[in-house]
Amino acid sequence: MKNALGPLSKKRNLQRPSRYVVTWAGVLLLVLLSTQVWSLPVSGLYQRQIEVENQSEAERQRAYREALTDVIVKVTGERRWLQQPAIQSAIARAGDYISEVSYRAAAGAAFIQVDIDQSMLNGLLNRENIPVWDNNRPSILVLITVQGPDGRRRMLGSSTEHPLLDQSRMFAEQRAVPVLYPILDLTDRQLISPAQAWSLDSSALQALGDRYGADSVLAARVLEVGDGQLVGLWKFLFRDTEDIFDHLATEEGDYMDLPLDRVTAQLASHFGLLPSAFARESDVNIRVDEITDLISHTQLVQYLRSLSVVQDVQVRVLRPDSVDLSLHVVGGQQLLSEFISLGRDLQPVNFNPGDQVSGTLRFRWTR
Repeated sequence: MKNALGPLSKKRNLQRPSRYVVTWAGVLLLVLLSTQVWSLPVSGLYQRQIEVENQSEAERQRAYREALTDVIVKVTGERRWLQQPAIQSAIARAGDYISEVSYRAAAGAAFIQVDIDQSMLNGLLNRENIPVWDNNRPSILVLITVQGPDGRRRMLGSSTEHPLLDQSRMFAEQRAVPVLYPILDLTDRQLISPAQAWSLDSSALQALGDRYGADSVLAARVLEVGDGQLVGLWKFLFRDTEDIFDHLATEEGDYMDLPLDRVTAQLASHFGLLPSAFARESDVNIRVDEITDLISHTQLVQYLRSLSVVQDVQVRVLRPDSVDLSLHVVGGQQLLSEFISLGRDLQPVNFNPGDQVSGTLRFRWTR
């Protein structure tokens, strides 16, 4: 079975295809979807709700440990940090990191809402030199094509009812990862056919991701072998690279955890901020075109100040249709461009995200 699906794991560079030009109906759809894609701030990073059997001290301490464990994984994006001795010690005394708790009942069950002290946890992570993943997170478009025991295949879209989508939605909520699903309308099916989806055609997948403004694409072909066994070949597209891996599970219940955890770790590793990054401060000059009135100017400044890597914004030159700004940033020019690339408000004109550019970075305001 494994030979039929492909190799275990490989990475290689890809030539990014040109952007797909959509119809006006497609443009309208993108506008309607714009609140779901690109710059996607997530909330509740330092909160966790845990089901409890009662309000005893033992049960409360168990909930504290579970909540702190889950929050650490959410904030860092990677489970491997749980193996650090200092992290394990902190989890053992999780009560020290709790800022607020409350109980609630729902559907015949009891829950405890646990708020973790953000400054205390970030202080611990900083001391251990563990990157913290900003709340402005890249989106993942997920497209799964399933072949049942009868040989029939179908692509799973946003309106499809399927356990794999339920699992991925639960993962997205628990890990604070923006996961998107195609609606599989006529435009989608013109971009990618069932055959292309099954073959994991990179160009078609990238075109689909571009339509939804997704920062990355995770696609799979999954065989339902029977008796709950699933065998899948996965492909993850991010920037100009792809990661291909396969995944076998004997039970359907948690099949999505491994692929989603794998790609989440890759994104967290790329965008996570080490404390050392904040020690490197510099000034970066940018020019932004299409700033034609006070409203767009105000929105631009507010947007830039919302980025965690931007410490200060100063106006250098005002023009009728553009503005020159000086940004005091942490982590340098490349890190700034990476964070801006997560949004759709500023589009680079003279560089690609992550490039080292001499001189002024030039953007176009698209809000």
